Amino acid sequence: MGKKLFYSAQGARTGDVIPKYIDGKYQLFYLKGWKNPREEGVVHGWHRMESTDLVHMSEEVPIHVQGGTGDLIFHDGKWHLFACIFPDGKQFVTHYVSRDGSLDHWDYLEEDTFGPDGNIYQGPDWRDPRIVYREELQEYWMFLAARANDTHSQTGCVGLCVSKDLKHWEYREPVYYPRRFNGACECPDVFRMGDWYYLVFSGYTNLFGNYYIKCRAGESEWRIPDNHRLDARAFYAAKTAGNEKERYLFGWNPTKEENLFGFWPDEMKAQDYRTWDWGGEMVIHQLVQQPDGDLGLTLPKGKRELFVTPITNCYIPVTDGWKEQGGGFAAVKTAEQQMMLMQQLPERYRICVKLKVQGAQQAGVILHVKKEMKEGYYLYVEPNKKRLVMRSWIRMSEEGGKTFPYDVELETPVRYAEDGRYHLEIIAEGNIGTAYVNEEAALSFRMYDLEDGNLGLFSFGKAIFESVTMSTERKENEE
Repeated sequence: MGKKLFYSAQGARTGDVIPKYIDGKYQLFYLKGWKNPREEGVVHGWHRMESTDLVHMSEEVPIHVQGGTGDLIFHDGKWHLFACIFPDGKQFVTHYVSRDGSLDHWDYLEEDTFGPDGNIYQGPDWRDPRIVYREELQEYWMFLAARANDTHSQTGCVGLCVSKDLKHWEYREPVYYPRRFNGACECPDVFRMGDWYYLVFSGYTNLFGNYYIKCRAGESEWRIPDNHRLDARAFYAAKTAGNEKERYLFGWNPTKEENLFGFWPDEMKAQDYRTWDWGGEMVIHQLVQQPDGDLGLTLPKGKRELFVTPITNCYIPVTDGWKEQGGGFAAVKTAEQQMMLMQQLPERYRICVKLKVQGAQQAGVILHVKKEMKEGYYLYVEPNKKRLVMRSWIRMSEEGGKTFPYDVELETPVRYAEDGRYHLEIIAEGNIGTAYVNEEAALSFRMYDLEDGNLGLFSFGKAIFESVTMSTERKENEE
């Protein structure tokens, strides 16, 4: 059994995850992206592993399904798996049936392959099937990343086909067609929590990232939440799985290791300057349902419980403006940035900061920073702009400021806290991490170029760091 905060197999990237909860276990199928795809012994196609706690993973096995993202469902005594293929620039849905009742041996039913109808839907997009059985209708609904057949370019949608037997499909009008995207709404996922239905999808044109819409049970109109984003730019292809008590969101945090798309700035040698690849490490968020039906993201309990060894805090004010207050520290200056250096960061860590903003424009932490506070990775809330932000060291120099024509590198919306309180929780392992705020928002990120350093605190304006804790995992010989 393996244990990683963010899963990837040796020599490979984790691509789209197809999670299923079956008989008390999470079965995690995924698209495996080999870093050296022509290397001897490499097995292409879908791979599968299982877990009961989403921390310890079984050894993965190839299942020899070729193609892109899909889904599986049990019907008429057999497992049926649907994927997608891309021959000659076209896209088709494919159908497999379990050979022996297991999840690892599949027979390809080539005659069941089908593409867009050319009437309701046009090419080239026709992929990522998601299957739901509508018991009240005795129908199987297939949701697809598709393009509507229309006269303009904004034809990206979530398509729908309906079947009684998983072999013969009737084309229906799109489930979601906002006339907003130049490309398909990828990796659609539909599920119910309580009194709400949710549709999750990934966008790669106009908006880049994972989004969701909601519909109250008994109604027919989709609503767009005020914050309909799930994580930020460095998280993609998210799909969900769970049981009656819990539900999780599975996606991947991309690497910056290979110039797959040819966009790297040639003269910039630092890895943090690079653009994102396809695939990386698996990121798992737990879904939280807000009272108004909106979704929030929080750290899964199993991962939080890994961090049982506390690290003693060390407070070294770098600027003035700090005042000890109630076991924490207050930044008391109104129009200045106040900075504090703390202890060194271990390889894996969890940081929890209870923060009360009292007018500060920005307040949060700095990772991998040193005593001169020149370079680091900033993670902070901006209450007035209602967002959680990540800004790396590349924006701290004149060169970086001239290079990038944008304000921030990563951001995700956060609701305004009327009482000014924000609970910031961060986990990190090597160069990858995720930050959470108030069991609402999550932001995945990378930290390539600064490998050592300390934790820092900062506030531009007045704020109170009511408590700061850091912990790491128990060593293997202590278990």
